[in-house]
Amino acid sequence: MSLRWLLPVLLLALPACGPSASGASGPTTAAEVRTLDEGRALELIAQVLAEEAVERGPAWSVQVAPDTALDVDVRLAASTFGIEWVSAQDRADLGDALPQPAPDGQLRIVPGTGGDAGAQVLLLEHSVYEFVNEREHVQSGAPGARETEVRLHRDVRDFLQYVRGQGGL
Repeated sequence: MSLRWLLPVLLLALPACGPSASGASGPTTAAEVRTLDEGRALELIAQVLAEEAVERGPAWSVQVAPDTALDVDVRLAASTFGIEWVSAQDRADLGDALPQPAPDGQLRIVPGTGGDAGAQVLLLEHSVYEFVNEREHVQSGAPGARETEVRLHRDVRDFLQYVRGQGGL
């Protein structure tokens, strides 16, 4: 008995590999867009500070408008520079006291006012750090969680470079 005929039959029975016809034209369901949560963002910021050998300073509040003080999330050493993760709640609480994110994706630094006039705080707006978890959407070009975290790392490093250039560290 010959097994020659068995190989073509087995090949026909195997499922096809590669993209299916239903996924060939792109994602078929809407992506669930998320943003980094504040805990994860602050963890990533702490990682960058550790990698760059920058110590966190003491708790710090900066006046950013005549009647508005911002409790800054991270003070860079004992400098007048800090980093604030602007959560949805922060945005609701502080309203127009904080500028909106730059439309072109540039980093936004808010200066202190009054007695805090020398302070500079990097605002990292949560809504700018969006991502999707669905593989089909990431493969179609939407940013995934890892890509968003890398962007946050880069933004914090860029700010640290700026601060060093200003003599702040």
